[in-house]
Amino acid sequence: MSVGKVYALCLRLTSDIILAEKLTAETFITTWHNISFFREDTLFSSWITGITTYTILGWIRNNGGIWSDLSHNKLKQSKAGLNRKNPDPFDMNIFSLPDKERFVFVLHDIEKYSTEEAADLLSIGKEELDTILQKAYELLIPPDYTSDGSVYIESCLNSLPQVIQPEGDIWKNIFTALNQLQVDAKKLSEQTEESGKEEKTENKGKKFGFLNWKKK
Repeated sequence: MSVGKVYALCLRLTSDIILAEKLTAETFITTWHNISFFREDTLFSSWITGITTYTILGWIRNNGGIWSDLSHNKLKQSKAGLNRKNPDPFDMNIFSLPDKERFVFVLHDIEKYSTEEAADLLSIGKEELDTILQKAYELLIPPDYTSDGSVYIESCLNSLPQVIQPEGDIWKNIFTALNQLQVDAKKLSEQTEESGKEEKTENKGKKFGFLNWKKK
């Protein structure tokens, strides 16, 4: 699964360029840490999509809740960045959706989570999710469109790019973070080893009475 695919999901859910890049890097770091848990009977793309989704939702829940605005300038920033790439117009409409409608639509219609799965991820009931989803459809379908709205949505989804390339150097950030994690892990291992040696020496001293002798 490419960086552009992960970034596209991060960007569509957060509607914030800077945050999407940060969460894309965090997703790959989390994937690297948990690669031993990957099962061969699972599609890697599905597995990393799940990690991406949980990473985004986890960050949002820790920063004000699932339905709060993530950034006052998020839509302005996103439009400025995406306009330079000449995106599909439908993508811009997705960014214009309110938070609730955008989250539900992206998870259900783009990432193909079932109603039950999306409702569970967002901690809402299925009926509420259906209501929000219908509202998203209403906002995405042009007012002057007179044909079947579902056909319009499906047509737009078919032309929607699966990949959006980030502006920043994601891999540089990932490698920098991983190198720092390795340095930190090495330091911790050395400190633990040194602490173990000191404890072993102290226990040996107690066994032969050395420490008691020194106290006298």
